[in-house]
Amino acid sequence: MPRDDWKGFVNQILYGLIFTAELDDAAAARMAEAMVERRSFGAGPRVYAAAIARARRHRGPLTDELPTPHGEERFREFLELLAVQLDARRPWRRTTS
Repeated sequence: MPRDDWKGFVNQILYGLIFTAELDDAAAARMAEAMVERRSFGAGPRVYAAAIARARRHRGPLTDELPTPHGEERFREFLELLAVQLDARRPWRRTTS
């Protein structure tokens, strides 16, 4: 993944949460399942897991590029939940596309 591409994938996650009121385990489970099944997040779980890992290390803001009802701290907490949910679904199916 090129140096800054991770931010675009994190923004996709943030955009996917615009109409989600509660950033809880249930929301993280739904999103992780959508990533694994490539329903809404076509890049697949490997790409999003890598982007989440980069975001977790990033010291700057993650919610600065999109209008969102969720604050920075709450979004970061959600990314932690999402990382756990993705990890729980391993091994991910390999795809040829």
